Amino acid sequence: MKRQRATIIVELDGRILLVENRGGLVLLPGGGVHSDESRLQAAARELSEETRLVAQSLLFLFDHESPTNRHAVFWAAASGAALAGDDATALHLFTAGDAALGERMSAASRQIIERFLDLPRDATGVPRLPASALE
Repeated sequence: MKRQRATIIVELDGRILLVENRGGLVLLPGGGVHSDESRLQAAARELSEETRLVAQSLLFLFDHESPTNRHAVFWAAASGAALAGDDATALHLFTAGDAALGERMSAASRQIIERFLDLPRDATGVPRLPASALE
């Protein structure tokens, strides 16, 4: 059975925040959903643990299946100063086309970011889900 994971996309200055784990792998912030919490609660907790940012709002974007995880992907508007915490050893800001950082990223994180970048935005820059996702 695949692990339930809450995965969070935070944009800072037009770039996507990534965490680096102890093994040097670069990922979107996130982690396992505990049995006593919702996917939304897990997203807020993991964001805080790994980046010290506080989610002001979370928007569910889509589910993503990887070989080992079932990701519930959220977009977050967050406040605070980003600092690596918990199992994150460093933070990185990713811009589309950053090949060096992309090579160090997990396949699932690359795929999720590609899907995210394809989403339409509203006038304020917030991702909008296609109508088909709402049916």
